[in-house]
Amino acid sequence: MVREIRIETPTPAEADFSHIVNRVLVFDDFYSATQLLLLQRWALESPHWMLNNAVYDTKGRMQHRIWGASYIHTWKQGGWPALPPTLFAAMATLFRRLGVVFPDVEYIGLNGQLRGQDASMHTDCARDAPDQLSILVYIGEDTDGDLHLFDKDEQKKQVEQIAFRPNRVVAFDGSIPHRALAPTDHNFRVSAIVRGGYRSWVPGPAPLWHPEPAAVSNEG
Repeated sequence: MVREIRIETPTPAEADFSHIVNRVLVFDDFYSATQLLLLQRWALESPHWMLNNAVYDTKGRMQHRIWGASYIHTWKQGGWPALPPTLFAAMATLFRRLGVVFPDVEYIGLNGQLRGQDASMHTDCARDAPDQLSILVYIGEDTDGDLHLFDKDEQKKQVEQIAFRPNRVVAFDGSIPHRALAPTDHNFRVSAIVRGGYRSWVPGPAPLWHPEPAAVSNEG
């Protein structure tokens, strides 16, 4: 029996993150034009890209290797303020508008795919983990490369797909098997990624960035 995956398109202010299992929330035109331009320029023009984002199966065999830039070690050493200023500002906007915070970050970085660099199917966390969230921020050049979502029991069965579109944010249950297709043209498909243990956050006098860096064993 195929498990239903719910695709939702609320406004950021109306988004409900109380129970993310089997849910995908999609937000379009998320950042202001100015912040998006700064984020795109930083992501595309900074000399931080390496062929270093790899996914392995349970037997240790490499499934895919694509362009990436990881900031998890930076976060572990200095917390959120240690991130590059443009990425720090983008994450602050993301958390403030969605009302979530990540006290336990497992991965934060950039993924980049060129034509022919399809990612393999994978999951980000344990199945049906109630306190784990994955967020993708689509930036970069205007291209394609859908995100394919698969059934948790019949992982060869695709159940949903979400189009790549710059300035789109996808927040979802990372235990849903998924893969990102490469663009079909010669542009660069880029996404900023943050995932890990999350909780709802209500704006108030407590600072947003108070959680201390946690030990991280899985860098994604």
